[in-house]
Amino acid sequence: MAEFDINTFFTADASHLRLSHGQRGTILADDIQRVQDTFENADCVFLRTDAAISFRLDGNYALQRCAAGGWLLRSRDAAMPSYWLPTPATLRRVSAQGHILEERAAAWEDFNLDSSGVKIAFATLPKNTSENWTLDAVIWRLNDPSLIDELQTLTPVEIHGYFLLGSHTRYGKPADLYRHLIHGWVYEDRYAWPHKRRICSENDAHALHLIFNGLHRATGKRIYGLLKTQLLLSVLSRQSEDGGFRHGEWTEDMESHYRLHCSAMHLMMDALSETDDLAVRTALARGMRFISDKHDSTEAGAWFFHDELELTEAGMNGAPFKWLPGQALGKSPQNMLVLNTHLDILIALDRYRQLSGDAQYAPLVDSGVTSAQAVLALRSAEWLYRLLFSAINLTLLPTAQAMRLPLWQRLWKRIGWQVFIPNLYRIKNRFPRLVMPGGYIDRHLGLGSWAFHYHTVNLMDLVRARRRFGGTRFDTAINEAAQFAQTSGVRGRWKELKYERYALGFWAEALWHLCQEFPDHTEYLDWYEEACADLEAMNMGLPPSSLGGNAEAVLARPPAPTA
Repeated sequence: MAEFDINTFFTADASHLRLSHGQRGTILADDIQRVQDTFENADCVFLRTDAAISFRLDGNYALQRCAAGGWLLRSRDAAMPSYWLPTPATLRRVSAQGHILEERAAAWEDFNLDSSGVKIAFATLPKNTSENWTLDAVIWRLNDPSLIDELQTLTPVEIHGYFLLGSHTRYGKPADLYRHLIHGWVYEDRYAWPHKRRICSENDAHALHLIFNGLHRATGKRIYGLLKTQLLLSVLSRQSEDGGFRHGEWTEDMESHYRLHCSAMHLMMDALSETDDLAVRTALARGMRFISDKHDSTEAGAWFFHDELELTEAGMNGAPFKWLPGQALGKSPQNMLVLNTHLDILIALDRYRQLSGDAQYAPLVDSGVTSAQAVLALRSAEWLYRLLFSAINLTLLPTAQAMRLPLWQRLWKRIGWQVFIPNLYRIKNRFPRLVMPGGYIDRHLGLGSWAFHYHTVNLMDLVRARRRFGGTRFDTAINEAAQFAQTSGVRGRWKELKYERYALGFWAEALWHLCQEFPDHTEYLDWYEEACADLEAMNMGLPPSSLGGNAEAVLARPPAPTA
């Protein structure tokens, strides 16, 4: 078993990614791959090896449980650094594409702590011809004692709990970052459909950045600035040569999912709104070039695709779901008119114009806004959809309320569940529309799935689009969608269904944006308080923007003119 002094991992090797307030380097030596993030008076290393290993640290240390999560090795010599171990060492199987296939806690073979130092050894890793396991560890070296004090004294706002928009899980303390940040990349904290593997997620990176930005503003603690920079380094280090971010959620071809790509762009823009940095500006420009041509030309204007598979019919045929080709509004057959991704890309492109002064994408954005309005205005076969949703809406009631329905309505509800919903995608393809009678907004056309939890994602993005593009062009859809979520009973149904429950997190986030956009609408504030109470009752955490760190919302409006 090889033994290593922990301090040898913290070197001054040349970085491959350098920012004004931090840098990253990757080194492979002695069968250990090391990713090192370097900051002023602090460093963090991610270690990965497929061999049994022992770590040693010379000196006199106290082992303390850390309030921020994990453990501290606190030096008894104030002139020497201390170490934060935010998460236990973990055994993982990782695919060639970087997907996490399986993981479990690593077992200690030996642990010894006395006045001369610390030694930790890990058992031999599993060896199998078909399964290659590695050992992952994360170690922070803290040269500034004030950082230790920040980790050990957390205020209520720091441990309240916040909802993550990507994984739909709960962040509760700083060490929770390392459920997501693994060997220098940010992953979803879940095994995603359909392959049950963990993929990289810029959605989670951006949500965590929102939380840390809010906590940084609320507490003034330097540690949150370091964690924000580490997230930025992690996102930048994953960008492809062509400017894109690839995920491989559905196939082995590492297709890019454009909503996740845009989350990387939003994180970069959030960072630039605080500190100008040439490396971030360059990466952002590359990312915008990558996404700018990922659209279809329809009769109503440009429409951005959801993911890389949607670029071609052959790509869609390789996807793990049913779909139907269609030509609504003169679109390409494989374009599913996914609303939320289209809106998010438009917002990202226009934020970039505002932040950089580069207006080259402005005509494309104008075209995309026009097409969004056209799709939201579709009202095909009104009588048919009123009939369908008189049954479908009954399926969205919570169980207790549905059981009290008269017999004929229960039978009608069953028809909605067993007949109308399975065939809705065929009907939408024949009679295209997304906004339904009563205010419900569906996610797409042509896909053989029923994703009613996306209603609140659509609402959130519509409010963001209203803020970005001004006027009242989206107001009817916004008002009706909000009323539907609040009054239809669907919130009770979301609470009952584990997989659909995350719609409530987006509902609260959407209401936060609504309260910013309509400050005089006190009803929205009442709904927001109720939504947050629901999240607290289910231990899901508050929406990430509730901390006030959403730079998109804070900086979207120009300052008020002076007298």
